[in-house]
Amino acid sequence: MFNLRSVSLKLLRAASAQVLTSIGIIAISICLLMTMGVYIWNANAQMEEEMRAIFGDADMLVGYDPQQNQWVTDGMLDQFEELDGVSTVSPVLLSWTTVEGESNVYTIGAENDNLVKSRYYFNEDLHNGEAVISRRMAELYNKALGDTIVIEQQPFKIKEIVTPLSGGNELKIVILPRQQVAQWLPENGQEVAALFTLIQTNGSVDHASLTKSFQEIGSSLRIDIPSEYEIVKRNFQALAIFIIILSAFVLLITAMLLLSTFQLVFYKLKDQLMVLRSLGATGNQVGKVIRFQLLIIIGSGSVVGTCLTMLLIHRWLPFLIEKLQLPAAKTDMPVWLMACIVIGVFVVLYGISVKQIRKSMKLLPLQIASEKVELDIKWTKRKLLIIGIVFVLACLLILVGIATNEGGESALQILIGALGICFVVLYCIPFGFSMLLKASLQPIRSLFGKEAYLACQQLMPQIRKNMPIVLGIIGLMVILVFGSTLFKTVQENEREYLGHVFETPIIIENELNDESLTMDTVEKIRTLPSIEDVYAKSNYFPMKTTINDSREEAFPDFQLVDLQGIEKKEHLPIAGEGDFSQGIFVTKDFASSNQLTVGETLDVYEYGEDTGAYRLLDTLEVLAVLPDTYSGELVYADWSMAPKVDEPVAIETILVETKDIDAALDELSFLKSSWPSLLIKDEQSSIEESNRMFYQRWSLFVGVLMVLIVATCLGVIQNLLHVIYSKRGDYAIQRLVGLSPNGLIKLILTQVLSFVLYGLIVGVIIGVLLSQLLSLVDNESGLLFDVQMLFFVIIGFVLAVMITFLIQGYLISRRYLAGELVE
Repeated sequence: MFNLRSVSLKLLRAASAQVLTSIGIIAISICLLMTMGVYIWNANAQMEEEMRAIFGDADMLVGYDPQQNQWVTDGMLDQFEELDGVSTVSPVLLSWTTVEGESNVYTIGAENDNLVKSRYYFNEDLHNGEAVISRRMAELYNKALGDTIVIEQQPFKIKEIVTPLSGGNELKIVILPRQQVAQWLPENGQEVAALFTLIQTNGSVDHASLTKSFQEIGSSLRIDIPSEYEIVKRNFQALAIFIIILSAFVLLITAMLLLSTFQLVFYKLKDQLMVLRSLGATGNQVGKVIRFQLLIIIGSGSVVGTCLTMLLIHRWLPFLIEKLQLPAAKTDMPVWLMACIVIGVFVVLYGISVKQIRKSMKLLPLQIASEKVELDIKWTKRKLLIIGIVFVLACLLILVGIATNEGGESALQILIGALGICFVVLYCIPFGFSMLLKASLQPIRSLFGKEAYLACQQLMPQIRKNMPIVLGIIGLMVILVFGSTLFKTVQENEREYLGHVFETPIIIENELNDESLTMDTVEKIRTLPSIEDVYAKSNYFPMKTTINDSREEAFPDFQLVDLQGIEKKEHLPIAGEGDFSQGIFVTKDFASSNQLTVGETLDVYEYGEDTGAYRLLDTLEVLAVLPDTYSGELVYADWSMAPKVDEPVAIETILVETKDIDAALDELSFLKSSWPSLLIKDEQSSIEESNRMFYQRWSLFVGVLMVLIVATCLGVIQNLLHVIYSKRGDYAIQRLVGLSPNGLIKLILTQVLSFVLYGLIVGVIIGVLLSQLLSLVDNESGLLFDVQMLFFVIIGFVLAVMITFLIQGYLISRRYLAGELVE
């Protein structure tokens, strides 16, 4: 005699293929969900760390702008500290000082608390006579730790040299003790405590109510909350949109895999249920047998999936990121989140399965055997009404989101509308696919033969049955299209920005405006072997202009440049005879704000410090209006105008054209010996640094995307293998009526590829549609689709499917026919 547990185990062993397939698909589903959880958890944590690195630990900044000429007093500091919800207050002074003879150096007066250190990235405590300087300041003045630097004619010992954030700009900054900076201010030092304060709040405090409390202390106080800065909100908004899309379609993939698993398990359990009921087993006995089997299948899948995920997250994912030569990424995964995912999948799958089994247990054996599922796809008026309402609401949400354009709320409206439209398209496409198949049957028979015709004819009743498999493929392609598009668009936008910054491959900046760097040096650079051309730009200086002898005045910034060089570089049409010594180029902004056209003249005036009045410098003709890449209200004059200007004129920037950056950098190294303060930058190094920073931010996404691709492909192929395997009886009958073994292979391949290609094509269409709709959140940025990546993934997927089912088709077509009919 066997007990019920032994019967359950024997039945499991008899259906080992289906059991192992079910366990594998459950494991893959859990792996997908946990991988998504890893990405969401770590992407959000990484974003918070990046924002904290930029803005420090301060939750609020309270104080005044320099233009307000107001100061935070000691009394106000005491009031700030007494407010409910305020845990730490750090006063900060800002000033501009003379350092090593250079005026207007940005200077910070700070305390020694952790709050201000997190804001300005220094670690050492400062005392009287000590200073912290930026790395760029150390390079400019050839200073090292322990050296003395002269600030406002007083010596200070360099306590620390601050390195900028990775990918950040090199700035000239000095940090001094706050009391030291206060002594240099024109106001009484006793009355000046700070220009602004860094505020750290308790975690549960309401920033809105705290803001009102600050405004009661000082009505003109400026209050900034870093978490509400536009850049922070936009970054978190972009991350939230991406996470919602990723979550929605990973959940779709997982749900479809689990649904197909449920169908597979229920298909076998229903057969067992029919046999056991026929043998006289009671409903209670059958229920115990089936529940025990479900516990083993779902429990084993959960355990295998958890172990697989832990191995993948802690071993394979870091290994993959390393082999792709990407920066290391955080792959933390809290135990409670893993437990929630496993328990959630277990409860949902077990609950649905038991519910369906209980429903079937009420039926008689013959009713169970004859139970059918309606497989035809029918279009009803009710479906049309529901789809129409969803489509209209989705379009309205998108239109309202575009019209209001109110940040996060508009983005959410567009996101919901985009997902709604994608749902409508997803729901309608099976009907179109069914109609397309019906219309294509005869042409397929004429072009591809009876096997292809038979395969397509048999697809008709399977469209709804195999929809979970197709939806899994569609979900994968949507994630792939949307993710790769976002990835490539961000990367190309950064490259485009660098291309805008670097007008030429190499830029030399004279940050100290050293007047010993002259045009003779520029001509010497021009003679170097690897240099194709070189242009020099002066520092900016203000001028007054009047247009065409009118009294309308404008005060643009002037810059001296090589007008002829810019004309060649930009291929500009030049007005008149092109006398560059008596001409100027203007930006579009300046031309439009002053209704200025090519050929008009400007009277240029310079302010005389000795006379206190403007004097006419020259009358210049507008030779050209520069393209959009030149922004701001600027006027460019030729270097031949330099002798006429009383304002100190120095070469600020040298632009170097070359095709061999490395050779040019070697040849330009002589500049450092005479002008050590020169900053030589090249586009190639900047692009490499930008790519490094880009991949540091996106390395985890790349790894997770590859895991999603592999896991989904395995899950889909595993499901398709079972679908084909379960139809061996039908294939055997077709072989009996004359279908050849090679014809059977062709039939299997046609059926499988039809569903796979259908899923791939529809997935790409919906992915492109979703990407285009979500691009409405930020109208200024265009989309760039990574066609190459999509092509390789699709080809790889199709090849994997073809190889797998060629082998399976070959094995099925060569099996003993009588045995197939008996099984």
